[in-house]
Amino acid sequence: MTDAPHTFAICVNRRLGADKPSCAARGSESIADAMEAGIRERGIQVGMERLVCFGMCMDGPNARLIPGGAFHKGIKKEDVQALLDELERICGCGGDEMKGANEVIPAPGS
Repeated sequence: MTDAPHTFAICVNRRLGADKPSCAARGSESIADAMEAGIRERGIQVGMERLVCFGMCMDGPNARLIPGGAFHKGIKKEDVQALLDELERICGCGGDEMKGANEVIPAPGS
């Protein structure tokens, strides 16, 4: 278990203009749905936040474990199980000591 709570943040930004890349246009919303479900099912002690932008649209979908985690760039739905395994290893599962840690925080305007 960690000393500080963690949050798994994923970009769900959709940029205007068909010619502009965005995380949402590349499937980040369905990845976020799968991550939220997996976090709940496994009881992983991590918050989940849908962010508007990390500023790396060309590399998306992008996600990061906050604080201090590495960026995951170009993630795909097929990566969800490995990401959940990583979160479980880092953040732990179950227990009452972090009640509410797997709270899902919606993106602004959703």
